[in-house]
Amino acid sequence: MDLLGMKLKRIFLVIGDLIIFQLALALTLWLRYGDIDRITWDLHFLPFSVLSLLWLIGSYVTGLYDLSALKNGIKFFRLFLEGMIANLAIALAYFYLIPIFNIAPRTNLFLYFAIVLLLGYIWRLAYNRFLNHRLFKNKVLFVGPGTDAMRIYNLLQKPGYGFELSAVVETVPGARFAEDTISWHMSTDSIRDILNRQHVHTILLGHKPDEVPGLKDALYQTLFTSTTLLDQATFEEAMTGCMPLEYVSQTWFLEHLRENDKTWYESFKRLTDLVLAIPIGLVTLVLYPLIALTIKFSTPGPVLYSQIRIGKMGQSFRIWKFRSMIQDAEADGRPQFASPDDHRITPVGKFLRVTRLDELPQIWNVLRGDMSLIGPRPERPEFVEELTRQMSFYALRHLARPGLTGWAQVKFPYAGTFADNLTKLQFDLYYIKHRSFLIDVAILLKTVGIVLRRQGT
Repeated sequence: MDLLGMKLKRIFLVIGDLIIFQLALALTLWLRYGDIDRITWDLHFLPFSVLSLLWLIGSYVTGLYDLSALKNGIKFFRLFLEGMIANLAIALAYFYLIPIFNIAPRTNLFLYFAIVLLLGYIWRLAYNRFLNHRLFKNKVLFVGPGTDAMRIYNLLQKPGYGFELSAVVETVPGARFAEDTISWHMSTDSIRDILNRQHVHTILLGHKPDEVPGLKDALYQTLFTSTTLLDQATFEEAMTGCMPLEYVSQTWFLEHLRENDKTWYESFKRLTDLVLAIPIGLVTLVLYPLIALTIKFSTPGPVLYSQIRIGKMGQSFRIWKFRSMIQDAEADGRPQFASPDDHRITPVGKFLRVTRLDELPQIWNVLRGDMSLIGPRPERPEFVEELTRQMSFYALRHLARPGLTGWAQVKFPYAGTFADNLTKLQFDLYYIKHRSFLIDVAILLKTVGIVLRRQGT
């Protein structure tokens, strides 16, 4: 199992959940009526099948398919319970606010929910405890510098991914670490023996094959086995969801950023922005007076404020936001990054930020084409200038249209310093390289989860 296995693990979880949902429906009808006739099954099968798909989306939004969360304990129990409560709310809205199937299964719905809650948790406990660590166990051999081996070891400690560092072929001596389960070797000649004795599934390369004497010949022998070869950069990128800056160069951009290949995607994305932004803008208009009055009565100052931001291809544009800070927050005229515990943020402003309501006026920027719903967050010119000076590749994030929310926003907690913004750049580069309709949907769903849990900033 290689990186494809990470996708298979999620698919396996989804299939298991779907089986639980169908089994729970059968048990519900059997407990409720003592028998399941064809008419009763047909009446409930379609609406509850649609509900199952909605619950899969709800589970994704609440993080139940996040591989790093697949570890039994109180934290996972709380995550599972939160996800199921959210799914119950979805079910109530589905059956009672949108009654398209002409059934209102009061008793059946709560009985179904209780069964799914019990069977679903048992299934997840079994998966986390046994299947994840045995069926999907993946032993890794790292070939590279000793210092990088420590980095890979720490990365593989994340629960749920199923990778285990079994051996290291150290090409450049470095600081070793004590771990009884890891064998250390100094020669590439030992690779074949390691594969045979330790049943390694994946070889992780910290060098190109022709950079280390004998490595190319040793790897050639693995072509006749089921062993997977991965380079360190690709592996770290897949595991972290970001592009480590030490692997970024002009060659990297030439190999991975072909904007002509994104023409159809960008056109479809722009159409999607318009289709979604218009109804979102109309529906949320009713919130504007309430937000405005709350801001006005809570602190002195204007309701809205505006800033110049840098957009696609480095073009500047003006955004508007509901004010979340005290008046004259930058009275000294010096731009400052905001931080989660920033004393300038008002109590009302804190609520607006965690719920992302302060960003609502930027729907206008989406309609104008300055921004997209999904993309790297636009930054102020003063910060862009300094960040570009510190990292010349920073300007490459402007290849994509900036967004209301983005990959960096759902993966990185907050960027309150220049160092944080350079870290966030790694997530922006990952998005620019991989951006597609599917990753945009994932970002949108993750954003919904963040807003519902009030984890925004």
